[in-house]
Amino acid sequence: MLSVVALAVALSFAAPAAAVEDPARVSVVATTEVLGSVVSQLAGDVADVTVLMSGGVDPHSWQPSARDSQALFEADLIVANGLDLEEGLVSVLEQAEADGVTVFHATDHVALRGSAGAEAGSDGPVASPGDDHAAGDPHFWLDPLAMRDVVLALDPVLAAAGVELGDRTAALIADLEALDAELSATLAVVPEDQRRLVTGHGALGYFADRYGFEIIGTVVPGLSSSDEPSAREIAALIDDIKAAGSTAVFTDVGTPQSVARAVADETGAVVVELQVAQLPDGGTYQDLLRELAAAVVAALVEPRAEA
Repeated sequence: MLSVVALAVALSFAAPAAAVEDPARVSVVATTEVLGSVVSQLAGDVADVTVLMSGGVDPHSWQPSARDSQALFEADLIVANGLDLEEGLVSVLEQAEADGVTVFHATDHVALRGSAGAEAGSDGPVASPGDDHAAGDPHFWLDPLAMRDVVLALDPVLAAAGVELGDRTAALIADLEALDAELSATLAVVPEDQRRLVTGHGALGYFADRYGFEIIGTVVPGLSSSDEPSAREIAALIDDIKAAGSTAVFTDVGTPQSVARAVADETGAVVVELQVAQLPDGGTYQDLLRELAAAVVAALVEPRAEA
């Protein structure tokens, strides 16, 4: 009888020890689909990764629900873009950080366009003091080598949060560097005199800088799709397109399509819709950049080849 009692006591003490050896999974919240893709590739299946902005929303105009805010306050780690890209989320992120949640701002770890931290030789526009993104351009992810820098900075933060990364960081860095070479090869077919882009808003600056393109103008002025173009700005853009001989207007989810079509009608350009922040169905961040590069080539090279 004593041996049975002793065994029961031993089992009762063993149970908590087993629970301690199986800790709860780390909860990571990424604000955008792009960041969610990268974090998921780093974390593998050892963390729960939640993406707030999905389904093709514009990060500049998206607003969080009560459930979204709750997820942020309950997270072990928040991975955000920064530079007010998530315009409707700024105050909630500040509150969560003040509450003790670790918030990783990706744009703290890249050489920014439009700021004192811009890369040497960058011709990116300098943000004006009244710009929502006056500290710099937040669209860094359209340069895979800028994303590589973010991955390097994120590695120790994920590790500190309890995510065992193994060799996934090194593998992702190698993949991003290979992606950069792949995109360079894809875009090499665009002639020098055709490397001019007219965009929906100021989202393609990092892409243009990395791959040798010039931004002629934007349908929506500035770095936020929430801005509105004036009649004078639209007229000036039409003049710039005609002077440059640009043949395409590249829009995105935040571009007012009626304005883009009016500009295209006046200049003879075609409207080409790009996904700059939304992943392809079932795709990854890398797939997003591949599709963007292919769309640029299709718009700038293929029509001329057919002519």
